[in-house]
Amino acid sequence: MRTDVDQEDVANVMRKYDLLTLPVVDDDNRPVGLITFDDIADVIHEEAQEDIQRMSGILDDTDSSSGIFDIFRGRLPWLLVGFAGELLAALVLSSFEAEISRVIAAAFFIPIIMAMGGNAGIQASSIVVRGLATGELAMSRTFRRLTRELTAALMNGMICSTLLFGVVYLWIGDVNFGLTVGLSLLVVIMNATLVGATVPLFLDRMKIDPALATGPFITTSNDALGLFIYLGFLTLIYL
Repeated sequence: MRTDVDQEDVANVMRKYDLLTLPVVDDDNRPVGLITFDDIADVIHEEAQEDIQRMSGILDDTDSSSGIFDIFRGRLPWLLVGFAGELLAALVLSSFEAEISRVIAAAFFIPIIMAMGGNAGIQASSIVVRGLATGELAMSRTFRRLTRELTAALMNGMICSTLLFGVVYLWIGDVNFGLTVGLSLLVVIMNATLVGATVPLFLDRMKIDPALATGPFITTSNDALGLFIYLGFLTLIYL
Protein backbone atom coordinates (compact mmCIF):
# COMPACT_ATOMS: atom_id res chain seq x y z
CA MET A 1 0.00 0.00 0.00
CA ARG A 2 1.41 3.40 -1.00
CA THR A 3 1.81 6.25 1.44
CA ASP A 4 -0.67 8.54 -0.36
CA VAL A 5 -3.64 6.16 -0.09
CA ASP A 6 -6.56 7.47 1.97
CA GLN A 7 -6.91 5.87 5.39
CA GLU A 8 -10.49 4.82 4.68
CA ASP A 9 -9.34 2.92 1.58
CA VAL A 10 -6.68 1.19 3.66
CA ALA A 11 -9.32 0.17 6.21
CA ASN A 12 -11.55 -1.22 3.45
CA VAL A 13 -8.69 -3.30 2.00
CA MET A 14 -7.76 -4.77 5.38
CA ARG A 15 -11.39 -5.53 6.18
CA LYS A 16 -12.09 -7.07 2.77
CA TYR A 17 -9.09 -9.44 2.81
CA ASP A 18 -9.01 -10.04 6.60
CA LEU A 19 -5.46 -8.71 6.90
CA LEU A 20 -3.77 -8.26 10.26
CA THR A 21 -0.90 -6.21 8.83
CA LEU A 22 -0.31 -4.25 5.63
CA PRO A 23 3.10 -3.05 4.39
CA VAL A 24 3.49 0.56 3.28
CA VAL A 25 5.79 1.60 0.42
CA ASP A 26 6.79 4.94 -1.08
CA ASP A 27 6.64 6.00 -4.74
CA ASP A 28 9.77 3.94 -5.47
CA ASN A 29 8.20 0.83 -3.89
CA ARG A 30 10.60 0.95 -0.96
CA PRO A 31 9.12 -0.24 2.36
CA VAL A 32 8.63 2.59 4.83
CA GLY A 33 6.45 1.03 7.48
CA LEU A 34 3.76 -1.40 8.51
CA ILE A 35 0.10 -0.84 9.31
CA THR A 36 -1.40 -3.18 11.90
CA PHE A 37 -5.01 -3.98 12.62
CA ASP A 38 -4.75 -2.06 15.90
CA ASP A 39 -3.84 1.06 13.93
CA ILE A 40 -6.71 0.70 11.51
CA ALA A 41 -9.32 -0.03 14.20
CA ASP A 42 -9.18 3.62 15.30
CA VAL A 43 -9.57 4.72 11.67
CA ILE A 44 -12.66 2.55 11.22
CA HIS A 45 -14.16 4.07 14.38
CA GLU A 46 -13.42 7.63 13.24
CA GLU A 47 -14.82 7.08 9.76
CA ALA A 48 -17.99 5.46 11.12
CA GLN A 49 -18.48 8.33 13.57
CA GLU A 50 -18.00 10.86 10.76
CA ASP A 51 -20.55 9.10 8.53
CA ILE A 52 -23.11 9.00 11.35
CA GLN A 53 -22.61 12.70 12.02
CA ARG A 54 -22.99 13.63 8.37
CA MET A 55 -26.09 11.46 7.96
CA SER A 56 -27.55 13.42 10.87
CA GLY A 57 -26.77 16.69 9.12
CA ILE A 58 -23.75 17.54 11.29
CA LEU A 59 -20.85 18.79 9.21
CA ASP A 60 -18.27 19.42 11.88
CA ASP A 61 -16.65 17.05 14.33
CA THR A 62 -18.98 17.95 17.18
CA ASP A 63 -19.56 15.80 20.24
CA SER A 64 -20.88 16.18 23.77
CA SER A 65 -17.89 18.33 24.74
CA SER A 66 -18.22 20.75 21.81
CA GLY A 67 -19.12 24.35 22.43
CA ILE A 68 -22.59 25.74 21.77
CA PHE A 69 -21.39 27.80 18.80
CA ASP A 70 -19.74 24.78 17.16
CA ILE A 71 -22.92 22.72 17.47
CA PHE A 72 -25.01 25.64 16.18
CA ARG A 73 -22.71 26.24 13.20
CA GLY A 74 -22.60 22.56 12.26
CA ARG A 75 -26.37 22.00 12.25
CA LEU A 76 -27.81 25.31 11.03
CA PRO A 77 -27.04 24.86 7.29
CA TRP A 78 -29.00 21.62 7.07
CA LEU A 79 -31.86 23.00 9.15
CA LEU A 80 -32.07 25.84 6.59
CA VAL A 81 -32.12 23.28 3.77
CA GLY A 82 -35.02 21.58 5.51
CA PHE A 83 -36.74 24.92 6.04
CA ALA A 84 -36.49 25.75 2.34
CA GLY A 85 -37.77 22.31 1.37
CA GLU A 86 -40.80 22.57 3.62
CA LEU A 87 -41.59 26.01 2.20
CA LEU A 88 -41.61 24.39 -1.23
CA ALA A 89 -43.98 21.72 0.10
CA ALA A 90 -46.26 24.46 1.45
CA LEU A 91 -46.24 26.08 -1.98
CA VAL A 92 -47.33 22.78 -3.54
CA LEU A 93 -50.16 22.51 -1.01
CA SER A 94 -51.35 26.02 -1.74
CA SER A 95 -51.39 25.25 -5.48
CA PHE A 96 -53.89 22.44 -4.87
CA GLU A 97 -56.02 24.35 -2.35
CA ALA A 98 -59.18 24.03 -4.43
CA GLU A 99 -58.81 20.25 -4.84
CA ILE A 100 -58.23 19.73 -1.12
CA SER A 101 -61.25 21.88 -0.22
CA ARG A 102 -63.45 19.76 -2.51
CA VAL A 103 -62.24 16.48 -0.98
CA ILE A 104 -61.58 17.21 2.68
CA ALA A 105 -60.63 13.56 3.30
CA ALA A 106 -57.57 14.05 1.07
CA ALA A 107 -55.88 15.99 3.87
CA PHE A 108 -56.27 13.06 6.26
CA PHE A 109 -53.79 10.93 4.34
CA ILE A 110 -51.06 13.50 3.65
CA PRO A 111 -49.05 12.51 6.77
CA ILE A 112 -48.95 8.81 5.90
CA ILE A 113 -48.02 9.50 2.27
CA MET A 114 -45.18 11.77 3.39
CA ALA A 115 -43.97 9.49 6.18
CA MET A 116 -43.94 6.33 4.05
CA GLY A 117 -42.09 8.10 1.24
CA GLY A 118 -39.57 9.58 3.66
CA ASN A 119 -38.91 6.20 5.27
CA ALA A 120 -38.40 4.54 1.89
CA GLY A 121 -35.97 7.27 0.80
CA ILE A 122 -33.94 7.10 4.01
CA GLN A 123 -33.76 3.30 3.85
CA ALA A 124 -32.48 3.32 0.27
CA SER A 125 -29.98 6.13 0.82
CA SER A 126 -28.63 4.55 4.02
CA ILE A 127 -27.93 1.26 2.24
CA VAL A 128 -26.18 3.03 -0.66
CA VAL A 129 -24.16 5.33 1.64
CA ARG A 130 -23.02 2.35 3.70
CA GLY A 131 -22.06 0.44 0.54
CA LEU A 132 -20.02 3.35 -0.76
CA ALA A 133 -18.35 3.97 2.60
CA THR A 134 -17.28 0.36 3.04
CA GLY A 135 -16.25 -0.09 -0.58
CA GLU A 136 -18.85 -2.84 -1.14
CA LEU A 137 -20.68 -0.77 -3.74
CA ALA A 138 -18.50 0.14 -6.70
CA MET A 139 -19.71 2.51 -9.39
CA SER A 140 -19.58 -0.39 -11.89
CA ARG A 141 -22.31 -2.16 -9.90
CA THR A 142 -24.68 0.78 -9.53
CA PHE A 143 -27.20 -0.48 -12.08
CA ARG A 144 -27.56 -3.78 -10.23
CA ARG A 145 -27.94 -1.95 -6.92
CA LEU A 146 -30.57 0.42 -8.33
CA THR A 147 -32.47 -2.49 -9.86
CA ARG A 148 -32.55 -4.31 -6.54
CA GLU A 149 -33.65 -1.21 -4.64
CA LEU A 150 -36.43 -0.40 -7.10
CA THR A 151 -37.65 -4.00 -7.22
CA ALA A 152 -37.80 -4.14 -3.42
CA ALA A 153 -39.55 -0.74 -3.39
CA LEU A 154 -42.12 -2.01 -5.91
CA MET A 155 -42.88 -5.06 -3.78
CA ASN A 156 -43.11 -3.07 -0.55
CA GLY A 157 -45.10 -0.32 -2.25
CA MET A 158 -47.66 -2.74 -3.65
CA ILE A 159 -48.26 -4.29 -0.23
CA CYS A 160 -48.49 -0.93 1.56
CA SER A 161 -50.69 0.64 -1.11
CA THR A 162 -53.06 -2.35 -1.05
CA LEU A 163 -53.36 -2.09 2.73
CA LEU A 164 -53.96 1.65 2.48
CA PHE A 165 -56.61 1.11 -0.21
CA GLY A 166 -58.41 -1.30 2.11
CA VAL A 167 -58.28 1.13 5.04
CA VAL A 168 -59.51 4.04 2.92
CA TYR A 169 -62.33 2.01 1.38
CA LEU A 170 -63.54 0.74 4.77
CA TRP A 171 -63.26 4.20 6.30
CA ILE A 172 -64.48 6.51 3.52
CA GLY A 173 -66.45 4.01 1.44
CA ASP A 174 -65.23 5.43 -1.87
CA VAL A 175 -63.48 3.06 -4.30
CA ASN A 176 -62.14 5.80 -6.57
CA PHE A 177 -60.64 7.72 -3.67
CA GLY A 178 -59.13 4.51 -2.26
CA LEU A 179 -57.52 3.71 -5.61
CA THR A 180 -56.18 7.26 -5.86
CA VAL A 181 -54.59 7.19 -2.41
CA GLY A 182 -53.20 3.66 -2.87
CA LEU A 183 -51.70 4.41 -6.29
CA SER A 184 -50.23 7.65 -4.98
CA LEU A 185 -48.51 5.82 -2.13
CA LEU A 186 -47.02 3.27 -4.55
CA VAL A 187 -45.60 5.97 -6.84
CA VAL A 188 -44.34 8.06 -3.90
CA ILE A 189 -42.46 5.07 -2.44
CA MET A 190 -40.93 4.27 -5.83
CA ASN A 191 -39.93 7.90 -6.37
CA ALA A 192 -38.47 8.29 -2.86
CA THR A 193 -36.46 5.09 -3.28
CA LEU A 194 -35.09 6.25 -6.62
CA VAL A 195 -34.09 9.63 -5.17
CA GLY A 196 -32.63 8.05 -2.04
CA ALA A 197 -30.54 5.59 -4.01
CA THR A 198 -29.30 7.89 -6.78
CA VAL A 199 -28.42 11.07 -4.89
CA PRO A 200 -25.59 9.46 -2.86
CA LEU A 201 -24.23 7.91 -6.07
CA PHE A 202 -24.33 11.29 -7.80
CA LEU A 203 -22.54 13.00 -4.91
CA ASP A 204 -19.93 10.26 -4.86
CA ARG A 205 -19.32 10.79 -8.58
CA MET A 206 -18.93 14.52 -7.87
CA LYS A 207 -16.32 13.72 -5.19
CA ILE A 208 -18.65 14.88 -2.41
CA ASP A 209 -19.19 12.83 0.74
CA PRO A 210 -22.36 10.83 -0.06
CA ALA A 211 -23.44 10.84 3.59
CA LEU A 212 -24.44 14.47 3.02
CA ALA A 213 -27.33 13.25 0.86
CA THR A 214 -29.31 11.75 3.71
CA GLY A 215 -31.39 13.36 6.43
CA PRO A 216 -32.75 16.81 5.57
CA PHE A 217 -32.03 16.64 1.84
CA ILE A 218 -33.85 13.34 1.24
CA THR A 219 -36.74 14.23 3.54
CA THR A 220 -37.42 17.68 2.13
CA SER A 221 -37.11 16.58 -1.50
CA ASN A 222 -39.56 13.76 -0.79
CA ASP A 223 -42.05 16.11 0.86
CA ALA A 224 -42.29 18.41 -2.14
CA LEU A 225 -42.30 15.65 -4.77
CA GLY A 226 -44.54 13.38 -2.70
CA LEU A 227 -47.17 16.07 -2.23
CA PHE A 228 -47.07 16.92 -5.91
CA ILE A 229 -47.55 13.26 -6.86
CA TYR A 230 -50.37 12.68 -4.38
CA LEU A 231 -52.32 15.83 -5.17
CA GLY A 232 -51.62 15.44 -8.87
CA PHE A 233 -53.17 11.97 -8.88
CA LEU A 234 -56.08 13.31 -6.85
CA THR A 235 -56.70 15.94 -9.50
CA LEU A 236 -56.30 13.64 -12.50
CA ILE A 237 -58.14 10.55 -11.29
CA TYR A 238 -60.62 11.50 -8.60
CA LEU A 239 -61.79 15.02 -9.43
